Amino acid sequence: MKSGFSHPLGLRQRLLLWILLPLIAVFIGSILFDYRLAQETADTAYDHSLNNAALDIAAYIQTVGLSPKLRLTPEAEAMLRHDAVDKIFFAVRDSNKQLLIGDAQLPAYPGAIHKRPVFIDDVYQGEKIRATTQLIMVDANEITITVAETMREREHASNRILAATIIPNLIIIAATLLVIYFGVRRGLAPLVHVENQIASRSPRDLRALDIGHAPREIRPMLTRLNELFESLRTAAAAQQRFLADAAHQLRTPLAGLQTQIELVAAEGKYVRNDERLARIEEAAERIAHLVTQLLIYAQTEPAASANQTFHPVALHELAESAASTFIDRALAKDIDLGFEIQPAVAEGIAWMLREALGNLIDNALRYCPAGSTITVRSGVHSSRPCLAVEDNGPGIPPEEHKKVFERFYRIPGSISGGCGLGLPIVQEIAHLHAATITFSRPANSGLTVTLTFPENHRENT
Repeated sequence: MKSGFSHPLGLRQRLLLWILLPLIAVFIGSILFDYRLAQETADTAYDHSLNNAALDIAAYIQTVGLSPKLRLTPEAEAMLRHDAVDKIFFAVRDSNKQLLIGDAQLPAYPGAIHKRPVFIDDVYQGEKIRATTQLIMVDANEITITVAETMREREHASNRILAATIIPNLIIIAATLLVIYFGVRRGLAPLVHVENQIASRSPRDLRALDIGHAPREIRPMLTRLNELFESLRTAAAAQQRFLADAAHQLRTPLAGLQTQIELVAAEGKYVRNDERLARIEEAAERIAHLVTQLLIYAQTEPAASANQTFHPVALHELAESAASTFIDRALAKDIDLGFEIQPAVAEGIAWMLREALGNLIDNALRYCPAGSTITVRSGVHSSRPCLAVEDNGPGIPPEEHKKVFERFYRIPGSISGGCGLGLPIVQEIAHLHAATITFSRPANSGLTVTLTFPENHRENT
């Protein structure tokens, strides 16, 4: 079953997400609360002013005879209606709901309840208004005073209060997120250290992790990981012992078989069938070569080489020593085996590098016809040490370059008696040494195989 996420979130992202989401929720709730509070604050102040305007109008009402009269001068009315932003409306009605003065179209809203003013939001002349109605008794007459005003200044005031509240909240939340980010980053630093410690290791490095400074929560996991490393080290050591024993147990009977074949040949048992003797000798030689290659291949795998350590290796000395062992074989096949040696040093495992170079030379000798030339080189190219084997044999077709690194693969039509493990062994050793393998054709004929090692390469030991 596939996960819904192609790339799961890291621990840092998870912590930040689960901290950020509640903060955003609190921030939104705070904005809503502050906006409501801002509105109520503005409404309270403006409602108080609106109620005072109604009371001011009531002060101008007098009883003349039996009828109430409103002695509001034009100047006083102008002052009552004056506002730089909003429009003021009012209407004064008697007990018969007859208009005494003011705006006739202004509705008579419900009046005060238990002497407490009532405020109503409405729309008048196409604009939102806030209105209040006061019921007063002038002698025996009930007077209704309705005062209303548009809500522009209220909304402006609410927005100003809201902005004054949101901006500090934004600053506080931004500062909080910044502190949380650096706090999470600092808190997870030990995990990053462990991650880097593991990522920087090679497949051969199975040392126990240092958990002395690791957080308490991940120590059990690191302890189990160290136990796994210990098991792998034990398994690698057991494999090494098995390989050593297998090499001894297999080589001894093979050596005995070859000796018996030589004795039979010396006694003339196959004097009448030289071809059969040659086939037996060739088969014994191929079995011995295959067993040797299998054992070497097993020894170069990461698990088997886990306990090997890297040391500086003089590639020029190694090239001269390795190639010298093939001189007799080259002479027997009428092949010119030569050297072009330049000083070069690389970090590595000497016996493995010798095997890699030996396999390259062996392949060249197997596939090159008589009269060919093979040159073994060492040196430094672009500040990187390298080894190379060049020949003028048939070469390897470009379409076969990847296939020849497969175990037991042999190029179709090949007449060599190889077992298909030479180049896979070279590849395993190259990977272990972080080296690259390149193929090229010198002068459009033959083949050059080059092993290029990293500059100043170091392995954890």
